[in-house]
Amino acid sequence: MKFGIISAGKHARNKVMPAIVKAGHEVSAIYSRDIQNAKDIGLKYLSKPYDDLETFFAGDFESVYISSPNFLHFEHAMKSLSRGKHVLLEKPMTLKNSDAEELVRTANRKNLNLSVGFHMRFHPAMKIVKEIIRKGDVGKIVFVMGSWAWQSPMIHEDPRSKWWDDDEKVGGGSVMGSGVHVIDTLNYTTNSLPKRVTSSRFPKKKVIDITETVHMDYGKFAGFSLSSRDIRTPDNSLKIFGAEGTVVVNNFFGTDVKGSVLELNGKKVKSFDSGNMYEDEIRAFVAATRGEKTEIADGNDGLAVVKTVNAAFEGDYIGKWVEL
Repeated sequence: MKFGIISAGKHARNKVMPAIVKAGHEVSAIYSRDIQNAKDIGLKYLSKPYDDLETFFAGDFESVYISSPNFLHFEHAMKSLSRGKHVLLEKPMTLKNSDAEELVRTANRKNLNLSVGFHMRFHPAMKIVKEIIRKGDVGKIVFVMGSWAWQSPMIHEDPRSKWWDDDEKVGGGSVMGSGVHVIDTLNYTTNSLPKRVTSSRFPKKKVIDITETVHMDYGKFAGFSLSSRDIRTPDNSLKIFGAEGTVVVNNFFGTDVKGSVLELNGKKVKSFDSGNMYEDEIRAFVAATRGEKTEIADGNDGLAVVKTVNAAFEGDYIGKWVEL
């Protein structure tokens, strides 16, 4: 399959574009506001460079991978769908609930695939965790939690990354960087969606959080997500507590599979030090465009996370639970 790329930032260059090629597909066109950037990257992939979106969409490709700044996701995804392109959209799907809903409706109406880049679904431990839960080895689920934290500069010096410091353009801080992945992972692992949510955000009542905990009531069990940009030695683990057992994947959340250890009731089951989540994500996306059932997050999964994040923000602001 031929892909067009909208916004060739660091994540696209380092993770997704190489994965497209390794999965046996082609990067056909690259759009960037910086034409020289598009040209430089295009040389590596033998891709046509563009700095004009209308001209870009006239290129030869069936699908679009979008990794533009958060506030542009809706515009770029809608333009792609309206031109008959399948879309793999980076997280968060959109900043507004209504925009995410419109993207889902448009993709359904035009019979196009709309997927969201929640790559943690393709961690090799995930399949085993879901099977452990399916077999009932932990009994009924009581509590689920995940943590993805790191330490990063609070102000971005690179002009191309300054949008991360703009409330209206980014929509949040750590929760947009990693918290959305934790929330989707908890939803996906349990095959459930939260009924109501609230959160604790620091600093208080600021759009761009440094640390955020999201508290989720799934109806029959509770969930908890931690994201932070200010923890040097984090515990980026996934934990599922059941009435009859506990499954944990240590060093789970991240952009690489490295040092992950799956434990059931405190005993090691398997360790993981290899695998390319993005490559598997691309394979799943392409299969989904062909109508095959895959594990990739679809538009409704992305919408669920957008709604959860926005309700969590409201919950912190008013100091109450917010129904979903």
